[in-house]
Amino acid sequence: MPGAASAGTSPTGCVPCCRRASPRTVRCASCRPSRSSRTRRRAGTCRPRRTAPMRRLGAAERSPHSLAIHHRQEGRHIMSKRRLAASLAALSLTASGAVWAQSTDNYPSKPISLLIGFAPGGPTDAIGRVLFRKVSELLGQPIVIENRPGAGGNIAAAELLRTAPDGYKLMYGTSSVTTAPALFSRDDLNPGKAFVAAGCSVAVPLILLVSKSNKAPDARAFYGEIKQDPQRYFMGTSGNGSVDHLVGMEIADKLDVNAETVPYSGNGPALTDLAGGNTGFMYSGSFNSAMPFIQSGQVRALAVTSAHRSEALPDVPTLSESVPGLESFDAGTWQVLLAPKGTPTPILHKLNDALQTALKDPDVLTSLRFQGAEAMDMTPEQCQQYVDAEFVRWTATVERLGLKLN
Repeated sequence: MPGAASAGTSPTGCVPCCRRASPRTVRCASCRPSRSSRTRRRAGTCRPRRTAPMRRLGAAERSPHSLAIHHRQEGRHIMSKRRLAASLAALSLTASGAVWAQSTDNYPSKPISLLIGFAPGGPTDAIGRVLFRKVSELLGQPIVIENRPGAGGNIAAAELLRTAPDGYKLMYGTSSVTTAPALFSRDDLNPGKAFVAAGCSVAVPLILLVSKSNKAPDARAFYGEIKQDPQRYFMGTSGNGSVDHLVGMEIADKLDVNAETVPYSGNGPALTDLAGGNTGFMYSGSFNSAMPFIQSGQVRALAVTSAHRSEALPDVPTLSESVPGLESFDAGTWQVLLAPKGTPTPILHKLNDALQTALKDPDVLTSLRFQGAEAMDMTPEQCQQYVDAEFVRWTATVERLGLKLN
């Protein structure tokens, strides 16, 4: 019985639960009975836990000199453990780095998802599908386009923000990536902090269009008419906060002219109303939509907003060459391939190499010229600098003109 003394009783008074019990056995199961301990005791499977005996330090060992030696020995023991941990961590990083380097060498080894923050059929989507069909061939992997329209591209950008930086989910953005964060107060979508540029692809100027009833011979004369009678002219836009809206407001600010804006749900409806005489002018960023209206005479093209003339409209002057006060003016839409922050540099350069090669393909060039797009030959680093500069420019414009959207 548990409480009875017997020949097998240990000097501590505990009843041994197996023959290996000794005075150092720590609290045999019979001293703390439970269902599980009674089961182990009956089965004879109890394993006594042994502990090293504790002893007190002698007087000599408690001297300051002895204690200092003891503490130094403990410190060396702790440092040895720390060095071992650091060595294991370094070995782990080296191994993971080798695996990561191997994965970038094999990139891409599976299909790539490409986010586009605008609806199918729009200028960004149209150019992106032509361009990345060729990029897909060059990389040897499918590129699956996923449209995420809304909030000036912020919906797609927010999704990219939550993506792993492995190069398998990217975003094909426009100049809106530098305007939307300021317009919607989304500091987390700052393109210089949240993303990294893999490559700039094309730039598309805006076209200053007026209704066919307007007889102004050039852009300079037209802006003069607005100054004389601002209430007579309404500026159509493809939506509040769109690039054409911001460019129009910046030009009005530089020239000190006023015109009421009429936002539409896209470039197409704005063009249709301009051709019908319901608005006075607009800045169209879609060449393939505007060209039929221009060629049919329903609207007139007075200028382009880029620094040099467009190959698609070689007879149409730039604003910088035709309007005093707009010297060296350069604005428009442009498109960029973005990756999550932290994407390895070798992946960025591999993507940019394929992008720049695709931009030199004859079939791609023909399609791009039809849409008024011109290739931007930049490295990923140069492209990032360009994006950062545009972000600073348009953030200042939005704040100065009070154009923030709720």
